[in-house]
Amino acid sequence: MAEIRLKNLTKRWGDFVGVDDQSLDIADREFLVLLGPSGCGKTTTMRMIAGLEDPTEGEIWIGDRQVNDDLPKDRDVAMVFQNYGLYPHMTIFENIAYPLRVRGVERSLIKPRVEKAAEQVELTQFLSVA
Repeated sequence: MAEIRLKNLTKRWGDFVGVDDQSLDIADREFLVLLGPSGCGKTTTMRMIAGLEDPTEGEIWIGDRQVNDDLPKDRDVAMVFQNYGLYPHMTIFENIAYPLRVRGVERSLIKPRVEKAAEQVELTQFLSVA
């Protein structure tokens, strides 16, 4: 993990401002939740950090590296949205494991990583639930 720093981050589509001059420091290993009403910029902020949206202005830093121009695959960022059913046909274990499989993580490492992640967010008892 690494520190994430947003410096004067803004996202505009024409006259519409989705995120306005946001600055935020997230410490290494800090757990952060973005909470607010629909349309306040939570998803847009996360999409910019992940590289799925380009900021109109401002800087995004991960660790000691400015990542504004980095591809999403090079940022090593994941996010979880309020809609928990990403793949409703899969169990929670399979939903957590899927990105690891796609990235080519060695098969023997997937189960312990999924279990560790589930433990951190108190989902261990639900891993077999679809």
